[in-house]
Amino acid sequence: MTTPESPWIGCDVQGEVATLRLQRPEAGNRLTNAMALALAEALDAARDSRVIVLRGEGPDFCLGRDMAPPPPGAGVNAADVLRDDAAPIQTLYEAFGRCRSPVVGVVAGRAWGIGLVLAARCDLTLCEEGSSFALRELERGIPPCIAMAPLLDRMPAKALAHLVFGAEPIGAREALAAGIVGRVVESGRLQAESDALVQRLLSFPVPAVQAVKQFLATAPRHHEPNAVLYGAGLLANVLGSR
Repeated sequence: MTTPESPWIGCDVQGEVATLRLQRPEAGNRLTNAMALALAEALDAARDSRVIVLRGEGPDFCLGRDMAPPPPGAGVNAADVLRDDAAPIQTLYEAFGRCRSPVVGVVAGRAWGIGLVLAARCDLTLCEEGSSFALRELERGIPPCIAMAPLLDRMPAKALAHLVFGAEPIGAREALAAGIVGRVVESGRLQAESDALVQRLLSFPVPAVQAVKQFLATAPRHHEPNAVLYGAGLLANVLGSR
């Protein structure tokens, strides 16, 4: 594996397992566009690993994107939104889609905004009791349609609606019920439980694991790229009308 150079994304390969870390803890691991592209590169670089683990450094997994909404009257148009809001995240989503091996998300603390999406986008996700999940963009007048695109076929529509319109954090057990995470573990047990899950995945034949992942990714469902573009168009209309 050739590890891309990035101060924000850590890459550690031990045998057949690649661990990727969001390492901007002083900013709550908030994702800049450059950081999103670096994570996409790291996912591609880890393509030969049998298991990829994604975690965040510090007390929080990820508090969202690090970009302020444009001020009223900024003259934002659809091209601006596609370039600045949609394209970096679409590139990251596509990198997840290219991973043939399972991606295991390990979530501690808060997973808000794009952090929630990353947690849901992983193939398997463990979180600690006390973790919280939120999409609070409506509080800033931003429709989180781009963030919602990967959630359409991962969450019940009613649960997604309450998450977005409620704009309030939900707990680990609620996230489990909504399909954002797959398992909640006791505080202090996250590392041990994630290590055990990784070892369990390594015990299965590679072709069988990859076949299951391919089925989950390609069985008929919503079309994520089109959902992103549709969401970007709606966002452009909102921001451009300010």
